[in-house]
Amino acid sequence: MNNMFKNIFTTAFTAFMLTNASAQDKIETQKLKIGTGIDTSIAFQNKLFNQGKIKFGIVGGVTYANIYGREIDYIFADNKTNWQPSLHIGIEANSMIGTHLSLKHELILNQRAAGVTLVDTFTGNNYTSKLKTLYLELYPFSFAYSYKTLQIYAGPYVSALVNASIKRKDANGNLYTDKTIYGTPSNDETVQKYLQKIDFGLASGASYNLPFGFFINAKYTYGFADIFQFANSNSLDDPKTDKIKMYNKAILISIGYTIGKNRKV
Repeated sequence: MNNMFKNIFTTAFTAFMLTNASAQDKIETQKLKIGTGIDTSIAFQNKLFNQGKIKFGIVGGVTYANIYGREIDYIFADNKTNWQPSLHIGIEANSMIGTHLSLKHELILNQRAAGVTLVDTFTGNNYTSKLKTLYLELYPFSFAYSYKTLQIYAGPYVSALVNASIKRKDANGNLYTDKTIYGTPSNDETVQKYLQKIDFGLASGASYNLPFGFFINAKYTYGFADIFQFANSNSLDDPKTDKIKMYNKAILISIGYTIGKNRKV
């Protein structure tokens, strides 16, 4: 009898141990499966690290600017203008909102110039001149898409006119810089129109990342605000009764540098 109980106890204990071992194996297997489901790679860590990050950079380069509009000859001697090179410098920031998506912000001090034609008031002949402007331009947000080393973006801009001048001829036929085109409170437009102080429009561009944090950027801006003032014309017997439809446009080509360790946009 004792042997029978002993055999039953031994069999039950063995079955219990085997069942417990099988359960432990299942738990360990489940833990292993859960563990292998977590991505601990450097790429995944960088992906999480980039979410919400703001990357700053500095930019500078060449601006090719011009003006467009059907009423250029209302201010100048003919309807022909040409592109002129200038310089720009500024800062930018990229706010990451996804793996490939970001918001691009820029603040740029931008020189613009355009080749125009004026009439010599002393001889009556036409001559080539240059209109120069200096704008502080804010690109508040551009929606950007990045893939590997390339970024494309588009968004609005608004700018404030800081300075302006135009080349004119004196009585001796010599060119001089006339800054009155910027405008003064005493200018009632009876003699000369002057420039608007605010411009706005759209910009689109692309950026390509180079090694060591450098990048090349190309951007096109298209203005929607008429750039010449038209405040007093109706009261000064000006035959024109509508806005002067002339606008800014430019191509900016720049090289920049992303500040910080995590440089890739």
